[in-house]
Amino acid sequence: MARTPADRGAGSSEARLESLRDRVMETLTGAFSTNGLDMDEYERRAGLAQAAESDAELEALVLDLPADAPSGRAPATRAAAAPGYLRASAPLESGSRSVACVMSDRRMTGDWLHSDKVDTFTLMGSTVLDLREVELPPGPVRIDAFVLMGEAQIIVPPDLPVRMDAFAFMGEAAARRGVSQSVRNARTWVEVGGFVLMGSIEVKAK
Repeated sequence: MARTPADRGAGSSEARLESLRDRVMETLTGAFSTNGLDMDEYERRAGLAQAAESDAELEALVLDLPADAPSGRAPATRAAAAPGYLRASAPLESGSRSVACVMSDRRMTGDWLHSDKVDTFTLMGSTVLDLREVELPPGPVRIDAFVLMGEAQIIVPPDLPVRMDAFAFMGEAAARRGVSQSVRNARTWVEVGGFVLMGSIEVKAK
């Protein structure tokens, strides 16, 4: 059955709402990671964001929050490199990328990362950060993961080294077999930090 203009308009409206919801969750996560929101307020707003059914409801959740602050890092130029994951031209965006997942599943794939810092928050859900198609800058790429009763999975190409420094309490933080953990002389590598409570942070090579 062919879709009517009304059907297409409804689909477009839903996609726009979901896109705005993602941006609001990223803003909330960024505020939480920089102590702009405490845990209780973050959870309250995140719950309202997941239940919101209009742009106005979502926008009201971040009206009092400042715009993303610059990271203070100088823009890094991309250098020509042999591995496919190294950047070749355009500069990095300033600031960190925030990824939030609350009682749901979220998967970041493709060339989704254009900075050297990721803050991710997972509450009773599952977050996947797939770096296999991401062009990374030379030097360290930092991923700080906070996981509460959920799981965060980081997927890397086999030749991308990883340094695991996350802390687990009644949970697990581990780099699986096949993940290179030697960063000596590496042109780029991933540093995984953060905290997991009753959940897991794991790095896999594929």
